[in-house]
Parts: sequence; C-alpha cells; structure tokens
Amino acid sequence: MGNRDTKVSDLCKELGITRTTLYRYIGPNGDLRENGKQVLKA
Repeated sequence: MGNRDTKVSDLCKELGITRTTLYRYIGPNGDLRENGKQVLKA
C-alpha cells in the first residue's frame, strides 16, 4: 500500500479479508477509496 514494505497478502491474512475486499476500500497507493470514506463516516 503506501508503505512499500507492506505485503498485501500478509495484511489480508492478518485482517481476515480477501484482496478484493481490501482494494474495495483502499487504493493500491494507500489512499482511501469512496467506500472506505463512507465506512469511516458511519
């Protein structure tokens, strides 16, 4: 993501989610997508 040392597969495993779910909320550069912003507003 924003930190080049972060391995997406390890992060997903730690969070218990799929890559698809992760990228639904966070872009590849680490920025929140619109869905991620909506979750934080709730």
